[in-house]
Amino acid sequence: MSYAIAMPRIKKFFTYSFFAIFLFFNGTSLFGFQSSLDSLHSTDYSYLEKNFFQHVKDSVKAITYAKPYLLKSKKDQDTLKIVNGYYYFTAITKDEKITEKYVDSMILFSKNLKTKLYPAFAYFNKGKIEYNKGNFKKALDLYLKTNEKAEEFENIDLFYGSKKSIGILKSRIGEYKTALKELKECHSYYSNLKESKPNTYLSTLFALSDAYNLNKKLDSATIINRIGYKESISFNNEDFKCYFTLNEGINLFDKKNFTGAKDSLSRAINEFQSNEDKANLSMAYFYYGKTLAALNKENEAIAAHIKVDDIFQEISEIMPNNRENYEILINHYKKLGDKDNQLKYIERLISVDSVLHTNYRYLMKAVVQNYDTPRLLSDKQEIIDSLENEKKTSRTVISILGVISFLLLLLWLVNRHRQKQYKRRFEQLYNQKDLHKREEKQSVSSKERTKLAIPEESIKDILGKLDTFEKETGFMEPDLSIHLLAKRFGTNSKYLSKIVNTYKKKSFNYYINDLRIDRAIERLKTDSKFRNYTIKAIAREIGFNTTDAFSKAFFKRNGIHPSYFIKALEKQLEQ
Repeated sequence: MSYAIAMPRIKKFFTYSFFAIFLFFNGTSLFGFQSSLDSLHSTDYSYLEKNFFQHVKDSVKAITYAKPYLLKSKKDQDTLKIVNGYYYFTAITKDEKITEKYVDSMILFSKNLKTKLYPAFAYFNKGKIEYNKGNFKKALDLYLKTNEKAEEFENIDLFYGSKKSIGILKSRIGEYKTALKELKECHSYYSNLKESKPNTYLSTLFALSDAYNLNKKLDSATIINRIGYKESISFNNEDFKCYFTLNEGINLFDKKNFTGAKDSLSRAINEFQSNEDKANLSMAYFYYGKTLAALNKENEAIAAHIKVDDIFQEISEIMPNNRENYEILINHYKKLGDKDNQLKYIERLISVDSVLHTNYRYLMKAVVQNYDTPRLLSDKQEIIDSLENEKKTSRTVISILGVISFLLLLLWLVNRHRQKQYKRRFEQLYNQKDLHKREEKQSVSSKERTKLAIPEESIKDILGKLDTFEKETGFMEPDLSIHLLAKRFGTNSKYLSKIVNTYKKKSFNYYINDLRIDRAIERLKTDSKFRNYTIKAIAREIGFNTTDAFSKAFFKRNGIHPSYFIKALEKQLEQ
């Protein structure tokens, strides 16, 4: 049974170049581009946009139009153009982390737009990023947002693009029936557009074939595979044939037509070796091994299963169903009495389980067949003990494992203690109603006031202005300094510093940071949209210039990190 065929990673539509990023962040006269950029700043948007798309495959040229477009849009404070500008940079950026930042900026600036394209397209791009990172649940939520906004503003293409992605993701997380429903609707839509969107049409057929197989509708899957194979030839996309060949090989295996399955899977393997699609090559080898075993070709079958492991060691990517590959290898070497290889593949299976638990924890109960984790650990220890009797040198291995276990236990205990502290601090923050009164005002003695050497009237005046400053959230202004605030209060920074130190019992910088942090907590408690901001966006919103400065100030103030507080708050509010 196939749980989910490994779909090709969602890739960008354009050619990338690292030099584009280097050029963007080093805006001094590199290779004579600066002079042309200066002249382009005054050019109209349509000219910049047209030239960007003409040169989009050459990121070095494309950057010379994308950069002035974004700068011009920011100068004009044109939100829609700003979002477009960030999207252009995602098209020519190679570094995935930088691309994600641009997409986050797209979401931040487009969240209040109500156009046919935005914010739906921003969510869609973020969904692709989370999909490629293996965060399938997050990707699904983003695609659902895309779908909702695309439907609201009648963007039919994006509506079905997100629906298709939703269908694929539902297949990957085990929601097979609803996945089939989504993909059948997409197939109906893209069938009418196959001449203009052949690749989208073919990939929809591929996903639909997989969905039929997962729902045990094997004859329907075969029909789709045949159509897909013929259409690949019809649209001169010969490279796509191997995906339908792979699906049909798996389908034939499930039908117990092992001879036909062997032929299809063998051809798929040859194709995937040529196009270097390692993920699907792994899937093909897995079913090829099972097919050979069904044909009583044990040695050839084991060689195929070893190939699956070789690929996993190379790319650290595996589908849930391929977990069985390691159970087959463990049992094979157990029968042979080869304890070294048995131990080797038990350890590999533990590593596989770690990867699968991260991306497919919701499917793990279904795919675990004979070897659950406790049994794996038990078998592993038995083999180690056995090898110790046979080989004295294995004692070193046991000692190392013991030290690792102790360290892991120690780390677990430390982490558990830390988590309890974090939870306690979160509950204190969550239940505290007035954050501004967290620290009771302490009285100032006459001796302390005398030491200030400041007139009483000036003290009262500055304290009154500080109260107003706090109520009006003046502290959220970026780049606020004591000199700037003193000037606004009509006093000098020395007076202001002394009064803050004496009456607020902290330095000016800590005073401002604490006010900002308390304000952030209040908004996070009450504003669901604010909770969806990135940490970077929250930091900027309340006046911090960097994410790091915000996180450090938040931790110093509350003893927990902002990311932990937000996650805990979401869980609390869901109850």
